[in-house]
Amino acid sequence: MNTLDPARFQLGVVDRSRPFLPESLTPLAHTPSYATLPPAVRLRYNQLFASSYHEQFIFLESMLAGPILPALTQRFAAEPLADRLRRFQAEERLHSHWFHLLHQASEPALYRDNTHFFVTAPPFAQRLFDYCARRPEKFPFVLWLAMIIEERTLPASREIIRAAATLEPHYVALHRLHAADEAGHVSCDAELIRRLWPALSPAGRLLNRWLFVTLLREFFQVPKRAGWAVVKQLAREHPEITPLLPRLRREIHALAHRSDYLGTIYSRAREPRTFALADRFRELSRLEQELIPAAVGAIV
Repeated sequence: MNTLDPARFQLGVVDRSRPFLPESLTPLAHTPSYATLPPAVRLRYNQLFASSYHEQFIFLESMLAGPILPALTQRFAAEPLADRLRRFQAEERLHSHWFHLLHQASEPALYRDNTHFFVTAPPFAQRLFDYCARRPEKFPFVLWLAMIIEERTLPASREIIRAAATLEPHYVALHRLHAADEAGHVSCDAELIRRLWPALSPAGRLLNRWLFVTLLREFFQVPKRAGWAVVKQLAREHPEITPLLPRLRREIHALAHRSDYLGTIYSRAREPRTFALADRFRELSRLEQELIPAAVGAIV
């Protein structure tokens, strides 16, 4: 069993001569212009995107460890499940701490006391999510979000571990630790959904389904605000690419219409447990088709 000892992850000097993630996990690498960028620019994009990628984890894990899991621990206080939820909460706090430490070591100019530099949400969306997260019994779509994103980390971590020889070692080590805990979290998410989702009214299920799919598409699927913020930071550090920004923006936006790219984020092959659970509920039985529409030609 994994322990909650923070010393499981040891930080040394980050090797900034190496990429932090496999290129396949970075959106810009799926665009036509990526291959034309100088190697130093591609490397720096990879490193900056890694921070944005991890900020998504920190955002979700902070919501789980903050309002969501404490509310559910209280709801199931009389059951053995409560102990699992307490451990789940402690692990999420530890993960967020580790990612923040790695960001501070990798990008001290971007991260001091702040945990987010790239990932932001409009105030209305943040208030909506906060409201729902404090009421997971009424809004279990937050658990669907948690499950699919946490399950997404498992194949991504396998890709990172396979490429370990070429990647920055601290990033490999942290993803290995993260994945070891996330497998158990996916199981816990699934159990909570199985218990809470059927208790919703038909109208409640439809509302939660709409919130789940809408927020997943808007904030956790194709690169939008955070993905473009990474490119803008890249241009600040490498002004020579500034003339390319309009084309890069068109190509990044075009990823939303490419089923081959969308399938590298969410698909039945990558998140089989989430999609298998969704199949059990009529209102979510077409989840994969909604997240990966029929292929449309890229607009570049």
